[in-house]
Amino acid sequence: MNLNHRLIVTADDYGLCDSVNQAIEACLEACTLSATCVMTNMPAYHSAAQLRHRFPGMSVGIHWTMTQGPSVLSASEIPSLVDADGKFYSRAQFRSKWLANQVNIEELKAELGAQFQRLSELVGLPDFWNTHQDIHMLPGLFKTCVSLGLELGIPAMRSHRRLMVFRHTTPTLHYLRHPAFWLKGLVIAQWARHAKAQGMRMPDGKVYLGDYDMNRADIEEAMERLPWKSIDRAAELIIHPTVEIDESLMPTLREIRIREYQVFADRGLVDGLHKRGIQIVSYGSMDNG
Repeated sequence: MNLNHRLIVTADDYGLCDSVNQAIEACLEACTLSATCVMTNMPAYHSAAQLRHRFPGMSVGIHWTMTQGPSVLSASEIPSLVDADGKFYSRAQFRSKWLANQVNIEELKAELGAQFQRLSELVGLPDFWNTHQDIHMLPGLFKTCVSLGLELGIPAMRSHRRLMVFRHTTPTLHYLRHPAFWLKGLVIAQWARHAKAQGMRMPDGKVYLGDYDMNRADIEEAMERLPWKSIDRAAELIIHPTVEIDESLMPTLREIRIREYQVFADRGLVDGLHKRGIQIVSYGSMDNG
């Protein structure tokens, strides 16, 4: 079987809670998942200690968190990032504070460094980094996170270059209908080139499923229709699976989390992708890409 196309499947939010960890581990057992990233500020992060032992060859990343849960450092150390109880502000609140220059960058770097240190002590050096709710995709913050990742020796990061696939339209028509989305994509691509030029490795892009549904048949078809000719290293598909919904911890992506768990815990998905020439690989595969 000729497996010409490489797909990284990453589950975000490991450590958020036990139901998320259980779902991610089930998908790893099904071999439909090749990477996960850990929220070291959340209550169930300790379970990451056994991931590399149980699932050799997978990639473990740091899921830097600035918009949910408690901070690792005390509130007195990072007052611009948290409330009096040491809880991060919401995504919308953080965005407003960042754009108003009300976030102390040194405090932010110290907190992210503490989250990194906690994971490094637990599992070793992370294989890659990204951020919860993609909060680093703000002007200035992107470069700050890239620089910190390089400083800490994290070898890779997520690319937000868009790899879009639709059933009933085309990326070009979608962009014509949504010009702001197109413009943002250009900016994101420019940021990615900047990070790559500094030595940060990353996949060729992040998969956007467009009008495909979350079921096995649609996933297999969508992955086959990706623009593989423009993908040299690997494409990355992001999921957020859980076995059950905890509304206090999952304000968004609720029902799709359950569907993602059901689809990616199905061992048959690997065979379906193989028939289409697609292999699921880890971040480490980019060393040979």
